[in-house]
Amino acid sequence: MNRYTFLTAAIAAALVGVAVAAPQDAMQDSPRGNAERGQRMAKIDTNGDGAIDRAEAAAHPRMAEHFDKMDKNGDGRIDASERPQWKKGRRGGHRGGMGHVLKLDTDGDGRISKVEAAGNERFAARFDATDTNRDGYLVRSELMAAAEALRAEWKAKHTERMQQKFAEADADNDGRLSRAEVETGMPRMAKMFAFMDEDRDGYLTQADLQRPRR
Repeated sequence: MNRYTFLTAAIAAALVGVAVAAPQDAMQDSPRGNAERGQRMAKIDTNGDGAIDRAEAAAHPRMAEHFDKMDKNGDGRIDASERPQWKKGRRGGHRGGMGHVLKLDTDGDGRISKVEAAGNERFAARFDATDTNRDGYLVRSELMAAAEALRAEWKAKHTERMQQKFAEADADNDGRLSRAEVETGMPRMAKMFAFMDEDRDGYLTQADLQRPRR
Protein backbone atom coordinates (compact mmCIF):
# COMPACT_ATOMS: atom_id res chain seq x y z
CA MET A 1 0.00 0.00 0.00
CA ASN A 2 1.51 3.35 -0.97
CA ARG A 3 1.50 6.28 1.40
CA TYR A 4 -1.38 8.08 -0.33
CA THR A 5 -3.61 5.02 -0.21
CA PHE A 6 -2.79 4.44 3.46
CA LEU A 7 -3.67 8.01 4.35
CA THR A 8 -6.91 7.71 2.41
CA ALA A 9 -7.87 4.58 4.34
CA ALA A 10 -6.95 6.12 7.67
CA ILE A 11 -8.98 9.26 7.03
CA ALA A 12 -11.96 7.22 5.89
CA ALA A 13 -11.66 5.19 9.09
CA ALA A 14 -11.89 8.33 11.19
CA LEU A 15 -15.05 9.32 9.38
CA VAL A 16 -17.00 6.10 9.75
CA GLY A 17 -15.48 4.75 12.97
CA VAL A 18 -14.03 1.46 11.72
CA ALA A 19 -10.54 -0.06 11.57
CA VAL A 20 -8.16 0.72 8.72
CA ALA A 21 -8.34 -1.87 5.93
CA ALA A 22 -5.54 -4.39 5.52
CA PRO A 23 -2.91 -3.57 2.90
CA GLN A 24 -3.83 -6.50 0.65
CA ASP A 25 -7.37 -5.17 0.33
CA ALA A 26 -6.39 -1.76 -0.98
CA MET A 27 -6.73 -2.52 -4.68
CA GLN A 28 -8.96 -1.40 -7.47
CA ASP A 29 -11.53 -3.63 -9.11
CA SER A 30 -9.23 -4.64 -11.95
CA PRO A 31 -8.47 -7.92 -13.74
CA ARG A 32 -5.21 -8.18 -11.83
CA GLY A 33 -6.91 -7.43 -8.52
CA ASN A 34 -9.66 -9.94 -9.20
CA ALA A 35 -7.12 -12.60 -10.14
CA GLU A 36 -5.08 -12.05 -6.99
CA ARG A 37 -8.18 -12.17 -4.81
CA GLY A 38 -9.21 -15.38 -6.55
CA GLN A 39 -5.81 -16.89 -5.84
CA ARG A 40 -6.05 -15.95 -2.16
CA MET A 41 -9.50 -17.53 -1.87
CA ALA A 42 -8.25 -20.67 -3.62
CA LYS A 43 -5.51 -21.00 -1.00
CA ILE A 44 -8.09 -20.72 1.79
CA ASP A 45 -10.47 -23.18 0.09
CA THR A 46 -8.15 -26.13 0.67
CA ASN A 47 -10.63 -28.83 -0.40
CA GLY A 48 -11.49 -26.98 -3.60
CA ASP A 49 -15.26 -27.20 -3.21
CA GLY A 50 -15.79 -23.54 -4.04
CA ALA A 51 -16.76 -22.56 -0.49
CA ILE A 52 -14.88 -21.81 2.73
CA ASP A 53 -15.96 -23.73 5.81
CA ARG A 54 -15.18 -22.83 9.41
CA ALA A 55 -12.18 -25.17 9.62
CA GLU A 56 -10.60 -23.60 6.53
CA ALA A 57 -11.28 -20.09 7.82
CA ALA A 58 -9.65 -20.96 11.15
CA ALA A 59 -6.24 -20.84 9.47
CA HIS A 60 -6.85 -17.18 8.67
CA PRO A 61 -7.62 -15.26 11.90
CA ARG A 62 -9.11 -12.22 10.21
CA MET A 63 -11.62 -14.28 8.26
CA ALA A 64 -12.31 -16.54 11.24
CA GLU A 65 -13.17 -13.50 13.33
CA HIS A 66 -15.83 -12.37 10.85
CA PHE A 67 -16.95 -15.84 9.74
CA ASP A 68 -20.42 -15.74 11.29
CA LYS A 69 -21.14 -12.31 9.85
CA MET A 70 -20.08 -13.41 6.37
CA ASP A 71 -22.00 -16.69 6.59
CA LYS A 72 -25.30 -14.95 5.88
CA ASN A 73 -27.40 -18.10 5.45
CA GLY A 74 -25.90 -19.79 8.52
CA ASP A 75 -24.97 -23.02 6.73
CA GLY A 76 -21.41 -23.07 8.10
CA ARG A 77 -19.90 -22.28 4.70
CA ILE A 78 -19.02 -19.05 2.89
CA ASP A 79 -19.68 -19.37 -0.82
CA ALA A 80 -18.91 -16.91 -3.60
CA SER A 81 -22.21 -15.05 -3.15
CA GLU A 82 -21.41 -14.36 0.51
CA ARG A 83 -17.88 -13.09 0.01
CA PRO A 84 -17.40 -9.29 -0.25
CA GLN A 85 -17.77 -8.01 -3.78
CA TRP A 86 -15.68 -5.05 -4.93
CA LYS A 87 -17.48 -2.34 -6.85
CA LYS A 88 -16.04 -0.26 -9.65
CA GLY A 89 -14.74 3.11 -8.65
CA ARG A 90 -14.07 2.05 -5.05
CA ARG A 91 -10.62 1.97 -3.56
CA GLY A 92 -9.51 0.46 -0.27
CA GLY A 93 -11.81 -1.24 2.22
CA HIS A 94 -14.17 1.61 3.03
CA ARG A 95 -17.32 2.83 1.40
CA GLY A 96 -16.76 6.23 -0.06
CA GLY A 97 -13.05 6.37 0.88
CA MET A 98 -11.52 9.82 0.38
CA GLY A 99 -14.76 11.07 -1.15
CA HIS A 100 -16.24 11.75 2.31
CA VAL A 101 -13.35 14.03 3.21
CA LEU A 102 -13.38 15.89 -0.10
CA LYS A 103 -17.13 16.43 0.03
CA LEU A 104 -16.94 17.86 3.54
CA ASP A 105 -14.08 20.19 2.64
CA THR A 106 -16.40 22.46 0.67
CA ASP A 107 -13.96 25.38 0.38
CA GLY A 108 -11.09 23.12 -0.69
CA ASP A 109 -8.57 24.48 1.82
CA GLY A 110 -7.39 21.03 2.92
CA ARG A 111 -9.04 21.13 6.31
CA ILE A 112 -12.52 20.66 7.71
CA SER A 113 -14.26 23.25 9.84
CA LYS A 114 -16.99 22.48 12.34
CA VAL A 115 -19.55 23.99 9.98
CA GLU A 116 -18.36 21.74 7.16
CA ALA A 117 -18.33 18.70 9.47
CA ALA A 118 -22.01 19.25 10.20
CA GLY A 119 -22.67 17.65 6.80
CA ASN A 120 -21.84 14.22 8.25
CA GLU A 121 -23.66 13.21 11.44
CA ARG A 122 -21.09 10.68 12.66
CA PHE A 123 -18.19 12.93 11.82
CA ALA A 124 -19.81 15.93 13.53
CA ALA A 125 -20.35 13.89 16.70
CA ARG A 126 -16.60 13.13 16.87
CA PHE A 127 -15.41 16.59 15.85
CA ASP A 128 -14.46 17.98 19.27
CA ALA A 129 -12.66 14.80 20.30
CA THR A 130 -10.73 14.75 17.01
CA ASP A 131 -9.81 18.45 17.07
CA THR A 132 -6.98 17.97 19.55
CA ASN A 133 -5.45 21.45 19.18
CA ARG A 134 -8.88 23.09 19.55
CA ASP A 135 -8.40 25.40 16.56
CA GLY A 136 -11.81 24.62 15.10
CA TYR A 137 -10.42 22.68 12.13
CA LEU A 138 -9.52 19.07 11.43
CA VAL A 139 -6.43 18.24 9.41
CA ARG A 140 -4.93 14.99 8.15
CA SER A 141 -2.78 14.25 11.20
CA GLU A 142 -5.75 14.66 13.55
CA LEU A 143 -7.90 12.36 11.41
CA MET A 144 -5.19 9.70 11.37
CA ALA A 145 -4.74 9.94 15.15
CA ALA A 146 -8.51 9.54 15.57
CA ALA A 147 -8.44 6.43 13.37
CA GLU A 148 -5.70 4.89 15.52
CA ALA A 149 -7.65 5.68 18.70
CA LEU A 150 -10.78 4.08 17.30
CA ARG A 151 -8.86 0.98 16.32
CA ALA A 152 -7.41 0.68 19.85
CA GLU A 153 -10.87 1.22 21.34
CA TRP A 154 -12.35 -1.53 19.16
CA LYS A 155 -9.55 -3.92 20.09
CA ALA A 156 -10.07 -3.29 23.81
CA LYS A 157 -13.81 -3.88 23.54
CA HIS A 158 -13.25 -7.06 21.52
CA THR A 159 -10.85 -8.39 24.15
CA GLU A 160 -13.32 -7.58 26.91
CA ARG A 161 -16.14 -9.40 25.11
CA MET A 162 -13.97 -12.47 24.55
CA GLN A 163 -12.93 -12.56 28.21
CA GLN A 164 -16.56 -12.33 29.28
CA LYS A 165 -17.62 -15.14 26.93
CA PHE A 166 -14.71 -17.23 28.15
CA ALA A 167 -15.71 -16.74 31.79
CA GLU A 168 -19.33 -17.61 31.06
CA ALA A 169 -18.32 -20.80 29.22
CA ASP A 170 -15.84 -21.88 31.94
CA ALA A 171 -18.41 -23.85 33.94
CA ASP A 172 -15.93 -25.30 36.47
CA ASN A 173 -13.98 -22.02 36.81
CA ASP A 174 -10.61 -23.67 36.27
CA GLY A 175 -9.41 -20.98 33.86
CA ARG A 176 -9.56 -23.21 30.78
CA LEU A 177 -12.23 -24.58 28.46
CA SER A 178 -12.76 -28.23 27.67
CA ARG A 179 -14.31 -29.25 24.36
CA ALA A 180 -17.62 -29.84 26.14
CA GLU A 181 -17.55 -26.36 27.66
CA VAL A 182 -16.81 -24.80 24.28
CA GLU A 183 -19.61 -26.75 22.60
CA THR A 184 -22.03 -25.56 25.28
CA GLY A 185 -20.88 -22.02 25.96
CA MET A 186 -19.20 -21.00 22.68
CA PRO A 187 -20.77 -23.27 20.03
CA ARG A 188 -19.57 -21.15 17.11
CA MET A 189 -15.99 -21.94 18.09
CA ALA A 190 -16.55 -25.67 18.58
CA LYS A 191 -15.52 -26.63 15.05
CA MET A 192 -12.23 -24.77 15.49
CA PHE A 193 -11.40 -26.42 18.82
CA ALA A 194 -8.82 -28.89 17.53
CA PHE A 195 -7.10 -26.27 15.39
CA MET A 196 -6.83 -23.79 18.26
CA ASP A 197 -5.69 -26.45 20.76
CA GLU A 198 -2.10 -26.41 19.47
CA ASP A 199 -0.58 -28.17 22.46
CA ARG A 200 -3.21 -30.95 22.17
CA ASP A 201 -3.97 -30.98 25.90
CA GLY A 202 -7.72 -30.99 25.32
CA TYR A 203 -8.28 -27.50 26.69
CA LEU A 204 -8.31 -23.91 25.46
CA THR A 205 -6.89 -21.09 27.55
CA GLN A 206 -7.23 -17.34 27.14
CA ALA A 207 -3.88 -17.36 25.36
CA ASP A 208 -5.15 -19.94 22.84
CA LEU A 209 -7.98 -17.60 21.90
CA GLN A 210 -5.73 -14.64 21.18
CA ARG A 211 -5.21 -13.73 17.53
CA PRO A 212 -1.65 -14.64 16.50
CA ARG A 213 0.75 -11.88 15.61
CA ARG A 214 1.47 -11.44 11.90
